[in-house]
Amino acid sequence: MLVGRGKSFIVCLVSAVFLTGAMGGFAFAAAQAEKGKIPTEPIKIGFAVPMSGVAASLSPNAGVNAELAVEYMNKHEGGILGRQIKPIIYDSKANAQVTVELFGKLVESDKVEAILGCLSSSTGLAVAPKVEAQWKIPTLLLEATTMAMFTTVIPKPKYVYRIGPDDVMQSIAHVTAILREKPDVKTIAIGAPDYEWGHDVSKRFQQIMQKFKPDVKFVYTFFHPFGEAGPNFAAYITNVMQQKPDVYIGYSWGSDGVAWHNQAEAMGLYTKIPLVFDVFSGTAKGEMAREGVLAETRAGNGTFPPYALGYPNSKFTPAILEKTGVLPTYGMDIHMLTGLLYLKKAYEKAYDLTGQYPTPEMVAKTLDGLSIIGPDGISSMINHQSTSPGMAVGRLHNEKGTWVMKDMVPVPDYLKIVPPWMTVEEFINTLDKLDK
Repeated sequence: MLVGRGKSFIVCLVSAVFLTGAMGGFAFAAAQAEKGKIPTEPIKIGFAVPMSGVAASLSPNAGVNAELAVEYMNKHEGGILGRQIKPIIYDSKANAQVTVELFGKLVESDKVEAILGCLSSSTGLAVAPKVEAQWKIPTLLLEATTMAMFTTVIPKPKYVYRIGPDDVMQSIAHVTAILREKPDVKTIAIGAPDYEWGHDVSKRFQQIMQKFKPDVKFVYTFFHPFGEAGPNFAAYITNVMQQKPDVYIGYSWGSDGVAWHNQAEAMGLYTKIPLVFDVFSGTAKGEMAREGVLAETRAGNGTFPPYALGYPNSKFTPAILEKTGVLPTYGMDIHMLTGLLYLKKAYEKAYDLTGQYPTPEMVAKTLDGLSIIGPDGISSMINHQSTSPGMAVGRLHNEKGTWVMKDMVPVPDYLKIVPPWMTVEEFINTLDKLDK
């Protein structure tokens, strides 16, 4: 009798354990299913890019290239966590106040989950503090290269990242290219627009050049008004030619860059100065391009021959060329796809780690430390700054009617990021040891 009761008790106990376990398992599975639910509607991503104003000629196809980047992601990458991307694209006019207003609209009215934008440093500096303090949304700056961004304006960023290069990386590329072309350079003149970035990049270029070439003299440095209608650069051009430098490096861009090029060419600057490096001569749909001249690119593989091979360029770059008629020499034009690929990977990683649809804070936190293969090569995000593999200087070459870059001088990997244990000045002060 006791044996029978014991057997009955054991059967009941096992059954109870089984049912409890099963019910717990079902509950756990249900909880996981609930936690892991991904919205089915498209994910809204905002773009604030210049489509008019002074910057329009620097990157005249910004709006179109944003659409092409989204089209590529939806067609070839499956969107983000399986959600199709719905772009909301606004014209920032490269104006700081307009850009701030558009960011507010994208966050508060359009309810986007992330924003890509900001070509000029002035626009990036205007929105970054508000993103960190108020909007708290993953923000990928397409350019806005000033060193002030992460040193003084937002020294401890949480939501803001930069895809384009910083001014130190840019200046290292420029100095390296000039010394390759003219190793005996003794005198240099510099021209740049009169705002945060123009002063910053001019300062960094001079610091870095003097580390590599201490005996170089800067015989003339000027800063011209930025973005004025019908600019007249005649006085500056005359002064440059009177100083007779071995090298002139010009940082004028957008409609200013086109005006400078046309006026300098008419006044004979390009024939009287041994080496002229108009940094943005490869932009503006070739309006400033000439065969064999030095030019900067931030678009990497998207503009180097063979630009239509590999991942993702075999699908993306030909689409740009077909739609716009020009390759994306300027970085912002392909950084939009780079940014979307970063976001895709951040969302996927955050979802895998937590089992939940990522919050803006999760996505922002997960972005740091990611690496992707993008249209300008293998890129890593370190301390909120991309390694910008597309940053290089080369020579423009017309290949069957398309301007491409050849003989590239890229920035070495170990010089792409200012170490977090160094200030910018400390990092620059180590550069003279490279030759030793």
